[in-house]
Amino acid sequence: MSYANLQNSSPGTATYRDIWKDAIDINNRAYQARGDQRFNDGNAPATEAHFVIWSPKKSVVLSILNTVTGCTLKELRAAAGATVKLCPLRIAIYEGIQVRTLDGGYACFLELAAAVAGGSSDVQAASYASYDVATKTVKTGLIIDHQPVDGCSQNIALNSQ
Repeated sequence: MSYANLQNSSPGTATYRDIWKDAIDINNRAYQARGDQRFNDGNAPATEAHFVIWSPKKSVVLSILNTVTGCTLKELRAAAGATVKLCPLRIAIYEGIQVRTLDGGYACFLELAAAVAGGSSDVQAASYASYDVATKTVKTGLIIDHQPVDGCSQNIALNSQ
């Protein structure tokens, strides 16, 4: 999985901002309603994890959005510097100039703590996604301390999309 910071606009994150425009707007309004004006020149904190499948006729983006308003805490693993959240998942299907965006329910989002100066740089956690061409299925999940995180492995069938 690759990650994108959606707080500020950039050409590299435009696709993911488009997929989540409505949810990002809701998150921004929630911060403003609490009187938090720090993000008037950009978006309130929003990060995204994605997996992209390219083909000549169709491309598919699986995207998980991490915001305060959209996610719930699933698990905290302080020793590994990892927080696991349940966050909304969307599947965007690109065929030529047409885009279909589907609600995919919720998926696990891995949030890693910032590295501590002088601390170990060994990452103890990872998120992953792989595509099985034969079954047209994406498998996603999280691993922390060399073990899969319970409830975070998913098989997402794309053949009906």
